[in-house]
Amino acid sequence: MLPRSHRVDATLLALLCVALALAGLAWRQGGMERVQEGLERGGALLLWVAPLLLAAFLVAGFVQVLVSPHWVERWLGAGSGWRGILLACIGGALIPGGPYAYYPVAAVLLRSGASLGVLVAFVVAKNLYSGLRIPLEVALLGPRLTLLRLMLTLWIPPLMGFLAELLFGARVQAIRKAMGP
Repeated sequence: MLPRSHRVDATLLALLCVALALAGLAWRQGGMERVQEGLERGGALLLWVAPLLLAAFLVAGFVQVLVSPHWVERWLGAGSGWRGILLACIGGALIPGGPYAYYPVAAVLLRSGASLGVLVAFVVAKNLYSGLRIPLEVALLGPRLTLLRLMLTLWIPPLMGFLAELLFGARVQAIRKAMGP
């Protein structure tokens, strides 16, 4: 069997198959002109997203260099319990940006020894109570509805982190191994 770095990733292969199928559908609908339009729009999106991806991977690289695996294991590892899950919730709420920013950081933390529960709490907290989104929510929905939503969802990230650790925490090594280098 080829080393992981020489095998074609299943996700990449699936996305390429979907892209080819969509290109075929575009060709059926409007010929090469429609295919060209799809390629141009995809290229424009790539040019728009590339700086975000570059910045996110630079942040993830610096996190990996500056945060020692010992620190991650102590504060965010399986033995950190509720403290690690609560720190992850705070981190998820405070980290700026969308998935381009927080998923690379989450991957670095997981590779560095964070528990599965911590990672789940981090991602769920980012999606439920991102500190940067709350001012917009207050402006559009009002402070009362925003506060109500926050109060009703405050318990969800820690609970999801706790359940993920309880149900799947023992599989974290297999998950790290499947992530590759």
